[in-house]
Amino acid sequence: MVNKKSLTNSPESKHLRPRFKYALALLTFTLASLGIWLFACPQTTYADTENDLITITISVEGFQGSVPTLVEGSDFTAGQPVKADPRFMVDGEGNQILASLIEEKESEGYKLVWETTDGAPFDWFATPITQSITVVGGFEKADYSVRVSFNDEKTQDIEVSVPKGSSFEDAYGGVPETPTKQGHTFIRWVNSNDNSTFDFSAPVEASTTIYALFSISEPDQVVTVDADVDVPETATGRCYIGATWSVHPAKFSVSGFTGELEGCSGTGKCSLPSAAAPSYTWADYKATLADVDISAGIVTYDVTITPPGAASPDGPRNSLGLIGYQTVYFEAKVQKNFGGYIELSKVSENASLSEENATYSLKDAVFGVYDKHGNRVAQLKTDEHGNTGRSPLLPVGTYTIKEEQAPAGFASTTNKSVPVHSGSVTQSTISNIPQSSLVDLVLQKLDTETNAAYPLGSATLGEAQFQVSYYDHYLTVPAMVKSALNAFAQNKEGQSTLSSIPQSWGSPQRSWIFKTDANGKLHFSKDYLVEGDAFYYDHEGSIVLPLGTVEIKEIKAPQGYLLNEQSFVVSLNENGNEPHIESWQTLSVSEQVKRGDVSFTKVREGSMDRLANIPFCITSKTTGESHVLVTDENGMASTESSWAPHSQNTNKGSSADDGIWFGADTSGNTTPVNDSLGALPYDTYTIEELPCSANEGMLPVAFEVTISRDKVALDMGTLDNKPYTPEISGEVDKRQTLFESNGLFTYTIDYRSTSPTWADEFTTADMLTCSKENQAHLRALATPVSVGDYDEKMNVWYQTNKDTEPASEPSSESNPETYQEGENSQNTTEDSHNSESVQESDAQSANACSTNPYNPDNPHNERKYDFEGWHLWEQNLSTTKSSLLFVDDLHLAEGEYITAVAFEHGRVEEGFGTLSQSDEQWDRRDRYENGDTIENAFDSSQMSSWDSQSCAKVLNELNGEESNRATTGTQTFGNDHLSAADQTADTNHASTTSDASTTDSVSTTNYAPAVLFMQASKEILESENIELWNDARIDIYRNLELHDEDKDSVVQTTVQHPIDSPNNPVEKLLAKLPKTGDAAFGLTALLTAVGAVAAALLIFLRKRHKQ
Repeated sequence: MVNKKSLTNSPESKHLRPRFKYALALLTFTLASLGIWLFACPQTTYADTENDLITITISVEGFQGSVPTLVEGSDFTAGQPVKADPRFMVDGEGNQILASLIEEKESEGYKLVWETTDGAPFDWFATPITQSITVVGGFEKADYSVRVSFNDEKTQDIEVSVPKGSSFEDAYGGVPETPTKQGHTFIRWVNSNDNSTFDFSAPVEASTTIYALFSISEPDQVVTVDADVDVPETATGRCYIGATWSVHPAKFSVSGFTGELEGCSGTGKCSLPSAAAPSYTWADYKATLADVDISAGIVTYDVTITPPGAASPDGPRNSLGLIGYQTVYFEAKVQKNFGGYIELSKVSENASLSEENATYSLKDAVFGVYDKHGNRVAQLKTDEHGNTGRSPLLPVGTYTIKEEQAPAGFASTTNKSVPVHSGSVTQSTISNIPQSSLVDLVLQKLDTETNAAYPLGSATLGEAQFQVSYYDHYLTVPAMVKSALNAFAQNKEGQSTLSSIPQSWGSPQRSWIFKTDANGKLHFSKDYLVEGDAFYYDHEGSIVLPLGTVEIKEIKAPQGYLLNEQSFVVSLNENGNEPHIESWQTLSVSEQVKRGDVSFTKVREGSMDRLANIPFCITSKTTGESHVLVTDENGMASTESSWAPHSQNTNKGSSADDGIWFGADTSGNTTPVNDSLGALPYDTYTIEELPCSANEGMLPVAFEVTISRDKVALDMGTLDNKPYTPEISGEVDKRQTLFESNGLFTYTIDYRSTSPTWADEFTTADMLTCSKENQAHLRALATPVSVGDYDEKMNVWYQTNKDTEPASEPSSESNPETYQEGENSQNTTEDSHNSESVQESDAQSANACSTNPYNPDNPHNERKYDFEGWHLWEQNLSTTKSSLLFVDDLHLAEGEYITAVAFEHGRVEEGFGTLSQSDEQWDRRDRYENGDTIENAFDSSQMSSWDSQSCAKVLNELNGEESNRATTGTQTFGNDHLSAADQTADTNHASTTSDASTTDSVSTTNYAPAVLFMQASKEILESENIELWNDARIDIYRNLELHDEDKDSVVQTTVQHPIDSPNNPVEKLLAKLPKTGDAAFGLTALLTAVGAVAAALLIFLRKRHKQ
């Protein structure tokens, strides 16, 4: 035990006492500092046990009910804001318990604010909770918020705080300026709380958003939209949430919309109760189309606005409600300028005149659409039915329709006003009067000698009969009318006369026969009518003639006069914009011929050397009489009697001293030579320079002259020659029909000369590649019918598989104009052909050029095409009718079949061919395609073989398929044109035997293609892959040096099996095709894929064939 005293008094204790004092002081200071720090920073202390959780006690001034106490963990997270607002909390039944109190206070000009018990402001979304506290809600004076949206696309929104009891005008210091907007008229300021008109001078009773309301006053200055196209079902964008007020529901000032809702503003409402109300923030929106009021021009959208930190209906909650901000519902009304459309229909005001008449058409009428300012805003054009279709979308208003181009044959119509309504199509009908010609005096008969309307002697100008025929065609297209009229200066605009009606026009639309009166006048009226069709009448009931062409021809001459052979053709063309074109110009018809002469000088081009002894053939275009006129030593020629008397060596045509006289009429009578008259009667003549040694190598001159004045010599001036280098060319077109499972199919071959001159020979050879490969065999052929063959005859040749060298194209090395043949081909073929119809001697002598007219460049009529190794099938067949040739009639040896055929023509003239030069078949884009096929020409599945009747039937069908060919006759094939023997013959012609060659003639026609009747072999029908090639080629020659050629190949590929085979893919495919009403349309896609594969295979085979 230590003695305290001793310790105290000991030296050691004296030494330790200061140290203890220092330690005690330090400890005291440390504890004091810790206490002060803990007292000053109570928020840093956290409850660390379950019984020490942080809580928030809530009280609201004036609220008598209970507000739940918020507990850490279940209602908030320590250290973070609560993120829920008690003003929107709901009880167990979903009632907002503070709503009534808050709204009552707001109506009195107060707003709810939150503070802690020590008076610090409290923000439920910003103040972190670190300790248990009490938050008190109190009410303080607050201004109302009024947001103004100008909606004029240029003025920013303004937001003004207005004290309770004050007006907007007092708070803002005035009234906002009335906004303006292009194309719109300002209506009023709208209070979005109740859609009433806002009074800026009245006391403000609640926060609100007001906006400017406009109406569209000038639709053409506002973007026009289509209600069916330009109104989206949904839209998204951004908008601004301004002030918020009220609780049940919370209301929001929304404006500043982007996108489809641009220009909208107003008051939104809470769409997610119990969550907090957002304010003064940008938010995203999504709009859904609710209604389209076309008549009012208003589109209504239901809009959901989602602010940042928005709560979710299924999101986290606490005792106050949903955690996060409310979403806002807003009904947006967007003003639209809904436009409309115009559709026009064109009709004839006099359908009896224009319907079924080719000179009138409702197509291509052009209308201009003009707005009220006179601006051309659209163009409409009619189709063949007279309909324009819809105009572009037009603003609402009234428009003027101006016809800027009348349809063909119609007079222009007056302007028309048409209204356009929102969202509708205004249909309007516009009628036009068809143009016509008023006809009174048709013609005046004149005496030739007097050129007056007085007869000579006892003759009379009366009782002459004329046939007047109307055609609904034009001789000249309207664009060429003026130039055509310049050649007929005696007629006025709207009428032209020509010499003949094209045969292709056929019969006239209507025809009448009239007679002249005693004065030689003929009027187009019932009093002068002998017989005929009904008259045409215009819209006023007057007798008229429609637009088109009228032919007037004398059919009965008056007593004492010769019949006038000339036809008068009048073209009634469109003219001006009035219902009637220029009045008919009376025709003068003379009964006595006028006579005149012609003279000219012949020189060489360039040097102007006079050319002597040049013969010219002068031909009357009316009578066809033709004589030769020869130039003298000065290159001059004349038909005048003073130059060479008509009676001197009349029409000998051997020198310039020989006279010339035209005296034959159309009945074959001739008049005596009279040196006192002109040599040429009133007529038009063609003068053609004839080839001779003096003009060799030059292009002959040809021109026309018309003798229209009596005893007048026409001086045609100087005629010069140009060097002449003839060019020759030709074309061939080969087409095929696809075979069925029986293997029957055909080829057609058309060919023509495209040379501007004649040629010595024209040969078409068809290389039956599929026959050479024993894939298909020729059973029969129909010879072509052509126009332009000089002697109208041709030879048919063939080659077979027994020939050592099959038919091939001419060699390009040794002789480009001949075919190559093996050394032993003639001997091999000679043993295999026993035809009694064509002898070998005939084949050796056959030459289609042998009857050609004399050609100094080919004086012996040599043939360039080499037929060595070929066999003559038929010789001198007519080219004006088609003949059927059957292979069986050749009596080929067993196992022998034809591998090539050729059609040999001698001289052919310009325009020669089996098809009209103008036929559109020559211009087909696919003419040289290998798959050139005649679709649906006939049904070969109904035939068993190629006999006479089958061939004739096919020719009938093919001719029907080719019915658009430009022919001047009708080609028919069939039993009606077969001989009785042929009609009773065995149907399978291939089994018929005859000692004589059989040719079945078919009816005469102007054009017809060559037709080859083929049959695929049994082996190829059973093959998986079919590839049938055939190549046609033409060779045309002139003067032994000029040559041209053309080729056309066709191929057909498919997969075939015999019809009765169960593996026949064709039959399987046909059986699986969807029928009407079937649901298995998926097969269509399969067929499309098969077609694509077939096309690819065809391309591959073409490439392989070319290689």
